[in-house]
Order: sequence, then C-alpha cells, then structure tokens
Amino acid sequence: MSRRKPALTWPRVAAWLWGAVLLACALGLAALLRDGLPADTRLTAMLPEDRQSPLIERAGAQLGQSFEDRFVLLLSSSTLNADTHVLAQALTAANGNTNPPWLARLDWRDTDLADQDPRNDLGKYRYRLLTPALRQAIANGGGQSLIEPALRELFSPTGQPQPATDPFGLLDHWLTFLDAGLAESTVRPRDGLLTLQDDDRTYALLIGQLARSPYDLAAQQALTSTIAEYEREHPEVSLLRSGLVFHAATGARQARQEITTIGLGALIGLVAVLCFVFRSPRVLGHMLLPLVGGVLFALPITLLLFGRLHLLTLAFGASLIGIAIDYALHVQCHRAVQGTAFRLRPLLPGLTLGLVSSLLAYLAQALTPMPGLRQMAVFAALGLLGAWLTVVLWLPRLTSPAHPFTDRLSRRLWQLTMPRRRLPPRLATLFAVLLVSLVAWQLEADDSLRLLNPSPASLLKQEQQVQRLMGSNTGNRYYLVTAPSEAEVLSRLAALGATLSRWQQDGVSLRYTNLADSVPPPEVQQANLARVRQLYGEPLTTLLERAGLPTRLAEQARQTLHDAPVLDVSSWLATSAGQGQARLWLGATDTRDASEKEPRFAAMLPLTDVDASLVPRLERLAQTREGVSYVDRVERLSGLLGQLRQHIAWWVAAAVAGLALLLAWRYRRWTWRVLAPPLGAILGVLGILAVAGIPLNVFSQLGLLLVLGIGLDAGIFSVEHARRAETWLAISLSTLTSLLAFGLLAFSATPALHYLGLSCLIGLALVWLLVPWVRPPDGANVKEPR
Repeated sequence: MSRRKPALTWPRVAAWLWGAVLLACALGLAALLRDGLPADTRLTAMLPEDRQSPLIERAGAQLGQSFEDRFVLLLSSSTLNADTHVLAQALTAANGNTNPPWLARLDWRDTDLADQDPRNDLGKYRYRLLTPALRQAIANGGGQSLIEPALRELFSPTGQPQPATDPFGLLDHWLTFLDAGLAESTVRPRDGLLTLQDDDRTYALLIGQLARSPYDLAAQQALTSTIAEYEREHPEVSLLRSGLVFHAATGARQARQEITTIGLGALIGLVAVLCFVFRSPRVLGHMLLPLVGGVLFALPITLLLFGRLHLLTLAFGASLIGIAIDYALHVQCHRAVQGTAFRLRPLLPGLTLGLVSSLLAYLAQALTPMPGLRQMAVFAALGLLGAWLTVVLWLPRLTSPAHPFTDRLSRRLWQLTMPRRRLPPRLATLFAVLLVSLVAWQLEADDSLRLLNPSPASLLKQEQQVQRLMGSNTGNRYYLVTAPSEAEVLSRLAALGATLSRWQQDGVSLRYTNLADSVPPPEVQQANLARVRQLYGEPLTTLLERAGLPTRLAEQARQTLHDAPVLDVSSWLATSAGQGQARLWLGATDTRDASEKEPRFAAMLPLTDVDASLVPRLERLAQTREGVSYVDRVERLSGLLGQLRQHIAWWVAAAVAGLALLLAWRYRRWTWRVLAPPLGAILGVLGILAVAGIPLNVFSQLGLLLVLGIGLDAGIFSVEHARRAETWLAISLSTLTSLLAFGLLAFSATPALHYLGLSCLIGLALVWLLVPWVRPPDGANVKEPR
C-alpha cells in the first residue's frame, strides 16, 4: 500500500507560509547587505526631536553643521616645525590611499587660511558700507578730519589708491572693521605654520575638513589609525584633538566592542544554561531557532523602514537573546516533563498574553521622539513577533528528546525555592505604600545630556582645552530672530547688537557674532549713502586739490554714487568674506502668523563666553524684543529629556491600567497576583535607586518598561499553571536568560545602556523573587481563568 500523505491543515499551511516569509526576508536582507551593512554611529540619534519648535531644531542643527565635518589637531613638541610637517604628510598620504578620499582639505601652513581678495566682490557696495568711526567723523565735521588720512594713503608706497572710485578708502576701512574680530584671535603665523600660544607653550594648528560624513566608518578609521600610528612613532609629541569625528569614532568603536562582549557573553551564557538543563544539542538548536527567526524577520524590515541601522540598535538587539528564547523555554520545559502528553493549546493563552505585554513595553519606546530609541524599539518588537511565530508554528512540529534530568531539575528547583506561605494582599499593599513613600521622599531625577555621550573623560578634556585655546563658538547659546521680511530681521539683529555692545562697554564678559554687522539694514545703508554724498562734496574737492589731482575726478566719483546697489544677505554670503557666516542665516521659513501670507525670515546671533549669572539678563532682553527668542540648546535638550521621562511615567501608568482591565477579564480575583511581580519589581528598583542615591533618568525608566513586560510574562504563567514545576523552571530559565542579556548592559560604558541594564538587572531579579510569594494557593482552582 502506498503511504498516505498527511492532509493539509491550517497549522501546517501557516507553518509553510511563515517559512516563505522568512525566506523572503533572507533574500531581502542579502540584497540590502550586498554593499555592506549601512551602519549609523551618530550620537545625535539618541537626542529627542523638538516637535513643538521645529525652527529652533533647524537653527541648532545649522549652527552646528559647520563644525560637524571639521576637526582640529594641536601639536606641541621641541621640534615643532619638523613634527608638524610629518603629521601633515601622514594625513595627506592616508587620504591618497582611499578611493574616494576622506579628507577634503587640510590647513596647517600660514598661507592656508588666506582668503581671496574680497574687494572685487564688495566694491560696488562700498558707498553704503560705513564703519561707526567714519559715520561719526562725517556727522561731526562733515568729513574734514578724513582728508589727512586719505592724503597719506594716496601717496603711500604700499597703498592701492583709487581716486576716481574710492578716494577716501571707504572699502578698506570697512574690511578692516570686519576683520577686527580676527585681531583678538589667538591664531598666529610662525615659521610657516599656524600656531596657538598657551602661556609658555606653542601649539601648531592643523584644521581638517572631511570629504565624508564624520559618521562614515572608513573616514573614522583612516583618521584615527593615522593619528595613532603617528603617536606611536613620535611618543615625545603632545597631541590634542577636537571634532565630532573623534567622538563618533569612539562611540562606534565602543558599540562594536559591546556588541561583541554583550552579545557574545549572553550567547555563551545562554548556550551553557540550555546545555546543562536539557542535555541535548538538538534541543539547543530548536531553542535557538526562534532567535534566528526573530532576527531574520526584524533586520531587513528595520533597514527598509529606517535606511540605516544604528550600532546601538545592534547592541540593544543583543537583549533579544534573553526574551526571544522565553517562548521556546516554556514549550520545551513542558514538553520535557509531559512527554507525549504535551499539547501546545494550554500554553497558547499565556504565550499570547506574554507577547502582547512585551510588545506594549517595546512600543512605548517607539512613541518617543528619539529616533535611535524608535529604531531599537521597532527592531526588538519585530524580533519578538518573529520569535513568537517561530515557536508557535514550528516548534510543536519538531521532535525533541526529553532528558530525565530536566524533570528531576524542575522538581528539585520547586522544592528548594517555593516558600511554604504566601504573601497576603494586605501585607503586599503595606509594602507598596512604604516603597511609594520612600521613592516620593528620596528619589531624584537626572536629565543631563551626559547620558547620551559615551566619550571618555580624556577626550572630553581635550575638546574643552582646544575650544578654550581657539575661542570657538559651537552655537549652544544663541538668539533666534524672526520677522516678516529680510530687512526687518536685519533691523532687529542690529538693535540686539547695539544693546550687547553697550553691555560690553560696561564690562560684561560676552562675545557674539552678528550678521547685521556685515550686512547693515537697508535703512542704515541708505543713511550711509547720504553721508557719503556729504563726504563727496567739499571734503572731496579739498582732497583732490591738495593732492594735485584733476578736479574732474570729483565729478566722476560723484557719478558712481548714483548706481550704488543695496547689499543684501544672499549677495554677502556669496562673497569669499561672507561664506563663514552662512550658518547664521536661515532665510525664508514656513513658520508664519495666521495674518501673514508670506513666509517669515529668520537668523541667529550666537553668543559665547556667557557667564551663568548673565543668563537671566539675556532671557529678559529676548522677552522685551518682538520676534526674538533666547535659546540654550543644552538646557533645552535636557528639558526635552525631562519631558520624555515624565511622558514615559504616564505611559507606564496608562499601560498598567489597560493591561489590568485585560487581565481582570481573564483572571478575575487573581489579577493582583499577575501584576504583583512586575509592579513590585518596579517599586523595588525605584526604592533601591533612592536609597543608593542614584538619580532616575529616562533610560532607567525604559529599563523599567522592559521589567514590566517580562514581569507580566512571569506573572501570567505563574497563574496560568500555578502548581506545575515545569512552569517554574521555565520562568526561572526565562529570568536567567533575560538577566544575561539585559544585566550585561549594566556593564556598558555607554551611559544610556548602562542605566537601562542596571534597572533590568535589579528589576528582573526582584521579579524572580516575587513570583513564588504571590502565586495562587495550592488549594486554588487553577482552572478559574477564562
């Protein structure tokens, strides 16, 4: 007789369909990775988006953009010139060895920063550009005091007189006024180098501009390896570095190390535990199958949704080892004890509710305004869904050997860890009230941005030292000025600058960069042109007579005033002198009042060397000016992290309330026994943090969300199968594997992952301790749940 083929059933069809989905994911992943993994190492991916003030978000990004692709090296040695030449040649050689090159430009010679002559660009605007000194001289004496300086310039052997177009050298005065800020710069040419002086030490200055993103791994590797090799060959050289590329390289290297240590450590621990409990390589393969299915399902979809995969997502994704295996643990533990009597149907309610609770915990992260956390949450949620489907559709169809040791271990664990008594509801309520009181009285919060910075203290110290020596302005504090027109923006900038200038004259320590100093408002330019017409009257005639020049030149000079154009912002930024101020101008924006039909214009006025005591005064100045906002980017982002922390707290409360209703429908009077392990663990973590003096931050709260999801899984199964030793073995193994994955994150050098892992390490241990105390009594009706 021919063997009859098994009939197609819905479980069998679903298993084949799931296999087809995973095959499509594998093919899609291979296509996405054909050019390598599109990795993202941006530290700023962890920063929250400012959804309420997109213009401020755009302004902050533009102010920092000009610094992102640059790096600075300060070199000090006894043979400064020779060592600087060697370093510059090494960087240039490393750039030539890559295709495409990673370095666009390297400035280190005294001639490298020399710009082209701006006279050709600004010559036609000279009659509308007057320095404050020239305006004062014309207003006081009609410009008579300017005749003698103009005569000396006309007959100077080094001068460039233009008696017909600019006899008084108005453009030279203006350019000197614009360059006045550079006179305070600490950069000095010396022996053919750009140098900085710090007390008795001289540093050679090298400024590099990257041809690629600072987050490009190849650019990071080329730069850091070249510098490391140079330092090994020149141990006597002192080298300071500054630039986003160095912080990005440190973060990428640290993330790669943690992927290896945390992921590999969790995997080794998991394999060791599973081999010890189940004593079968085949079972080990079956247990790892959900993990493979989860990662294979999550990775290509995450890449399609986000385009790039952050390395922190991979490090955090290592925690999937601890959760994706939970579902398989429950199936395998029950199968190992029940043998041929095993059926999946009794486990399905617990497996499904466990998945739902875990997904809610992860999806809470997906609702945060932090792109990095959203990606991590989506990756984890998809991975859990893929692991759950693999367990439900595939594992029951695979034959797994059941070693007698697993049964003996489950019974022995039950005997050793199950308490003789239960925790009464009144006593549990009393403990909860005490912990809530302790947390409310003692626990503090920390929303500092240092939580997002994994850079070591040595690199941060170098960064601060370089910024101090160069007096650089990274745009952390600035005024954002908006108005209906470009002219009005310039007027408001000029008024702000006038006030800040008076403060400086009164002794206030403050520096600023004002676009209106380079592009005066149109009304000021018109007033300047009127003053030049006055200057080109009798003073010009006197100048030409004393210089012995033809009087017809006076008429030619006056004719040039008729066609003098107004200098606008776009024309200024297009010049060689104005390119450096492009970051200050936002131009037309889509933010406007309801009464306005045209878009508003915006610009920034960066502030530096701001003392903390001056901040209230700066804020009051903005409040008294229309269209002016004072922005402290560090404080603003810290405030956003604080708001995010509060939102997560409310989300936890809402999620618990919603889950309580769902659980009450099924478990009725046993609902509190399901909720006690996760909620008790959360209160326990908060209480320990309060006693230890560790402030609560947003990443600690994200860890508590994971404790909530995993703890609910344990509480659900402890009530579903209250007196089964194999259930307690599965819960214990699940907690242990989760501790391996999340607990190892507590040893991460990245502050965000460290605090997340610390919360999980404490919280999951408390979950395991609480489950035996709150499980239903032995005499309870275990079939009571719906």
